[in-house]
Amino acid sequence: MIYMLDTDTVSFIVRKNPAVIRNLIKHEEDEICISAISYAELRFGLEKKGSERLFNETSVITEKLSIINFDESQSELYGKIRLELEKTGVALGDMDMLIAAAALSTGAILVSHNVKHFRKIEGIIVEDWYT
Repeated sequence: MIYMLDTDTVSFIVRKNPAVIRNLIKHEEDEICISAISYAELRFGLEKKGSERLFNETSVITEKLSIINFDESQSELYGKIRLELEKTGVALGDMDMLIAAAALSTGAILVSHNVKHFRKIEGIIVEDWYT
């Protein structure tokens, strides 16, 4: 099984959250990935904070993860997800819909503390390692 870490989960790892770390170490390194979208969100946060310590700690973690590039099939899924949510009047941020499209297209379980948030998307499997 492949687990795609949402941006918040990587942040919990950087902050050494015991529950998230406990769940992380249950899996092989090749089972864990992040989307290029989450990587972009992390990089923005690091630029905004301007902390060399946080940059180094985050880099140590992200260097061990496969980063899944955003591709054509994910773009197509994003369009479908966004249309479905708009039809039902559900608001969700673009970055979250892009991350969801990445998880769905790769068949990955999305690991996020925002379970209720992501479950608005049909077909996605979400786990919360924070609890």
